[in-house]
Amino acid sequence: MEIQTAVEKILKVSPSVRIVSVCDLKGKLIFSQRSKKVKLLVSRNQSLASLKAAATDWRMRKKLARSLGACKYVVAEYDKVKRIVIPAGKNHILYVTTTASFDHNKIIRKVRSFR
Repeated sequence: MEIQTAVEKILKVSPSVRIVSVCDLKGKLIFSQRSKKVKLLVSRNQSLASLKAAATDWRMRKKLARSLGACKYVVAEYDKVKRIVIPAGKNHILYVTTTASFDHNKIIRKVRSFR
């Protein structure tokens, strides 16, 4: 599935989906799109740094896969948002932010439907 199409489908899951980004495992941003109603809460530099940290963490999880099995997703819940990180193939991750109260399982189910 084309990256832009996948991102648009995730954004359409709910108005609670704020931003959907795709990056490689070095944290290089490949594509990102946000809901038109979203008020940005962090600067672009902070956002890119968070994306890079998520990619670094994902690489570590891949190293643990032989012992623990593959990581399916990671959720971080903050006061204002949730951050969901999901593998997108072998060399990329999806980085999705939603409102804090949103049921992140809806995003997980949508992404799994792409396979």
